[in-house]
Amino acid sequence: MKNYTQDFHPFKDHIWLNAASEGPLPVCAAKALEEAVHWKSLPYLLDIPKFASVPVGLKSSIGKLIGVPGRDVILANSASYGLHLLANGLPWQKRDEILLMQNDFPTDILPWLALEKQGVKISQIPPKKHLLTPDELLANITPQTKLVCLSHVHTFSGFILDIPKIAKICQDKGILFVLNISQSVGSLPVDISQFPVDAVVSAGYKWLCGPYGTGFCWIKPEVREQLNLNHAYWVSLMSEQDLKSTGPLSLKEDTSARKFDMFGTANFFNFVPFKTAIDYWLDIGLENVATHNQNLIDYFIDQLPESTYDCISPKEKVERSGLVVISHKTKGNNARIWSNVTAKGIHTALWKNNIRISPHVYNTQAEMDMLLETLKKESKCT
Repeated sequence: MKNYTQDFHPFKDHIWLNAASEGPLPVCAAKALEEAVHWKSLPYLLDIPKFASVPVGLKSSIGKLIGVPGRDVILANSASYGLHLLANGLPWQKRDEILLMQNDFPTDILPWLALEKQGVKISQIPPKKHLLTPDELLANITPQTKLVCLSHVHTFSGFILDIPKIAKICQDKGILFVLNISQSVGSLPVDISQFPVDAVVSAGYKWLCGPYGTGFCWIKPEVREQLNLNHAYWVSLMSEQDLKSTGPLSLKEDTSARKFDMFGTANFFNFVPFKTAIDYWLDIGLENVATHNQNLIDYFIDQLPESTYDCISPKEKVERSGLVVISHKTKGNNARIWSNVTAKGIHTALWKNNIRISPHVYNTQAEMDMLLETLKKESKCT
């Protein structure tokens, strides 16, 4: 197993097993941030080409990462940003219906709820198990269903959505399918050109290890052209020639992805290190990242004492993501165990009163051994 730890700052006496919540900046991205700070410290270095090249370069890198043209990438500050573009920009009619999964991450649910004021029906389907199945989705579709929004990887269980079947159902029914890839991209290869989806959204600060307040979305061009938003940002809409004019301004018709970029694409402190982090993953190859992470998860699941802990995440690789969720046999012990594990400098997450572990390339088998040993000790103290 290749050692990637030298690509990240030392964690000293801490073990970070929580990439699903927040990923650390790679060393190369931290150095790129220093360069961006230098530009701002000496403003004469901030020339017009930098204002243009930084967002364009970031779009290009994201496009390569997820298999879409860079020009169709929309720069965001979160996964929520892209969902709000769709929720606020699509032409909704009374009695239209949106299907969601109950107990999905709130990001995938909250942006749509305000549409109820317009007469749109928001249905949160409770899955029989952890994740909505294609059959469960099909059983809930009505003639009024216009959109389905789901996560590629379920935050609270680690199960992977059956995208091909879900997408085929939506395609056959003429329903828009929106996919949140925040818990997959950066941990697993994600090629949107192979996913028959209408839009994807993602945070940039989790598995991609970008700065906080980063993200992106991609919306199929024919869907993007339906968006009706008052979204006019001068950097996106005006050419150098426009800026030289002293005449009255007029709003140009534009449905390109650039129109919908978040305001402030000259956010060098975020976008410069974010691009560098994405280029880091492109250089390593997400297939190699997935292999590294799955080897750690294989080892952890094999060594987890079945007499005291349940593995909630799937043991079969075909259903497994980059995160694994476990519970003590006595579920009421989980909060105490998690707190004591954290106190020892081993950082995981506690969600829905289960313990979630999300290792990444900077983690090692030795660190998994330390977590396992701590979990075994804590189980004896119950």
